[in-house]
Amino acid sequence: MKMKAASYLMIMIMLVALASLFVLKRPDGKPWLSVNSLTNKVEQQVTELTYQGVTALEKVKTHTKELVSDDTQQPTPLLQVYRWQDAKGQWHYSDKPNPNGESQHYQLDERKITVVAAEDTSILNKQPEQVASKETASALPTALNPKAVKQVMEDAKNVQQLMNDRKKQLEKALEENQR
Repeated sequence: MKMKAASYLMIMIMLVALASLFVLKRPDGKPWLSVNSLTNKVEQQVTELTYQGVTALEKVKTHTKELVSDDTQQPTPLLQVYRWQDAKGQWHYSDKPNPNGESQHYQLDERKITVVAAEDTSILNKQPEQVASKETASALPTALNPKAVKQVMEDAKNVQQLMNDRKKQLEKALEENQR
């Protein structure tokens, strides 16, 4: 009860202190706070925030139009891409046409292209003895090291078998314990 009364007393003191700022006068004779000064400050801040909001909105509109529109002031150069198929049926893509025959020609807009890094395929062009020496140096499984991947799969099957055996042992122990 005393805590509640103390809280009410503190709130009343704060309200009296705030109200006194409207009554007490500064040395120049004006009150420390007035309704007019508060409303003027609020109006100035609202005007400033409105101006900032409108300016920001216009910037967003302009930027969005630039991103969406296909008509820009500076035309983006189109990339030239050529495609052809060799005698083995493999497709080739290049920035130069096929020197030995006919190519299909494409123009690509550079703004609409996403570049993705290619995987290192240099191991595919090595001789088998070079690959074998690299496999012994690194036993880590990779998509380009089939022996290591096969070993990982066998290890996983062995672990799964051990887990199944352990589960059966636990179930058997629980059945015996419940009897």
